[in-house]
Amino acid sequence: MDYVLAIPSYKRNDVLKKKTMAMLKRYKIPSNKIHIFLANKKEHSEYKKELDPKSYNKLIVGKVGIKGIRNFMSQYFNEGQHIVYLDDDIGKIWECRNRGDPSDKKGNKLIEIKSLNAFIKKAFKMSVKTGFRNWSVYPRDNPFFMKATEDKNHVTTDLRFLMGGFHGVINCKKAEIRTIGDKEDYERTIKYFLNDGGVIRFNNISCYTRVYKTQGGLQETQRVLESNKSSKALIKKYPHLVSINNGRNSPFMEIKLRDLNKKKSAKKSAKKSVKK
Repeated sequence: MDYVLAIPSYKRNDVLKKKTMAMLKRYKIPSNKIHIFLANKKEHSEYKKELDPKSYNKLIVGKVGIKGIRNFMSQYFNEGQHIVYLDDDIGKIWECRNRGDPSDKKGNKLIEIKSLNAFIKKAFKMSVKTGFRNWSVYPRDNPFFMKATEDKNHVTTDLRFLMGGFHGVINCKKAEIRTIGDKEDYERTIKYFLNDGGVIRFNNISCYTRVYKTQGGLQETQRVLESNKSSKALIKKYPHLVSINNGRNSPFMEIKLRDLNKKKSAKKSAKKSVKK
């Protein structure tokens, strides 16, 4: 179950070194697995000066912007390649545990995952077994909203948002094509779901990353206007799958994926009512 790691980064060589690269070193991930994708030759020169050459396999010049680099990375690797995508500011990988009653959220605690390599291999093994080629982790590192490992329902395969900061794919170049910049991880989630009939989310695992908080990266090139434009585009293209999330207090137009299970339950209830 071999895999590679792909890390897109822009104007954050110091952040990458202190966060994601340091995290991968702690977990003893072999450097020959690590590919770092950059926007241009100038960035390549800056990152080459900052990073230890023994800490990665390749520095690769790709495209500018999140849409451009995402499309470039998926085409760079072979169809069917097992790829783990990581943001450049991942400080820690968490596992949610509950030593008491898993249904009691107050008992949920975050601890650092013991083996990143073991988790990644487990995730890809599940992808192969189910045929669901895209997996990810819970999008927030808040134990109250997560499922503890002890909860037998901590892994889901229905339509749920798979965050872009830490996710894996068995590379499907068709599903990887991005038409938008911001919210591109929603687009990827939807395309893999429609292609495979499901996506995998480990609701007991999360990571420490702050998308809108750090200078550089996505914030440097994609802001509120493009974010809102992308949200509207997804709602227009997938109205049965995407809606506005009015529950989020944010300057960005936040969206959410529709709960298809609720619709199925409603249809079943309606059919039962008609029969009666």
